[in-house]
Amino acid sequence: MRVTACGGAAALGFLLAGTPVWSATDWIRASTDTGGPSWGIRGGLVWGLPAGKRPAGGPRGLLRLRYPTLPKGRCDLINFIAVEPVVKGARGFSELETSGLDDVPGLRLWAEDPGADKAAEAPQGRLTREANGVESLTVRVRVEKFRNGAHVTLTATQRSDAPDELELAIRAEPDSAALDYCILTATMGNKARARLLWLKGETASSLKLYPEYKEAGFAPHRIFGLDCLARMPDGGVLAAITTDEADPAAVVPTPAHWRYAGFPVTQYWKKPAGAWRADLHAAVNGRYTYWMSRRPIPGGIAFENFELRERFYDGQRFVFGITPKTPEELGLAPGGSGG
Repeated sequence: MRVTACGGAAALGFLLAGTPVWSATDWIRASTDTGGPSWGIRGGLVWGLPAGKRPAGGPRGLLRLRYPTLPKGRCDLINFIAVEPVVKGARGFSELETSGLDDVPGLRLWAEDPGADKAAEAPQGRLTREANGVESLTVRVRVEKFRNGAHVTLTATQRSDAPDELELAIRAEPDSAALDYCILTATMGNKARARLLWLKGETASSLKLYPEYKEAGFAPHRIFGLDCLARMPDGGVLAAITTDEADPAAVVPTPAHWRYAGFPVTQYWKKPAGAWRADLHAAVNGRYTYWMSRRPIPGGIAFENFELRERFYDGQRFVFGITPKTPEELGLAPGGSGG
């Protein structure tokens, strides 16, 4: 598993060349030292796209999410986000479908600068600053058309006052089939061996949800409706996953590339205040073995896919976060303020 210092020297050139002199934030803008273009905030969440037909750092068709969990502030790959639109009940899979553009597994994802007249070779994103000094970096992510007729674009935005979060807004292209859903799924909970789903005043354990599951495929989805999700003081809705291990870095799994070598983090999906509807729900599934292997996950079945879902509407927004804060510090302790 390749690690990176969250931007490194390659990012510095872009920062010197492309960041306005008024910027007070150490932005990473189109760094290429992770095997593909990456954006983010140094010391916070860094996200990226795959490059080439056989990209480094995992399959094509997935957004990469990195966080500085390793010694000396180095980043590790924590999770992926796949794009999975549903048309008339048929679900598309950005990771698993064969590209119609170059006939290799995984749909093509590419970045553009919002509002640009033409595509840039290394789009740095649009950097803006509000009157209160908060900066935002916005990148448009184009997604190849799906086999079911769905055609969507993501707008990825990161704010300097929320360096651990990435907001993804979804829009349908004019030639898209009508969408039931456009599911953004965090697909790699089993690297961190995430076994606890934090809800409103309670946690759900993968070990208890799937006590007898020992197969090599995906365990069935479990659904938790809006009334199960935590309401935050600012009006947002949140669900989180964590490992149940105090020191996940002490475990060396087989295959070794699945090792989680850093400190534990909380991963969460959030809907901002005013951006959620009554049908919003969380969904998880699990795996007993690591992806594409029959090697059992140490400690037992863990969550793999983790999602917030609601019926599609143009411009809907989802926020994914990775933070060293505990769920209790986020207000999600059972019986605490998260309910």
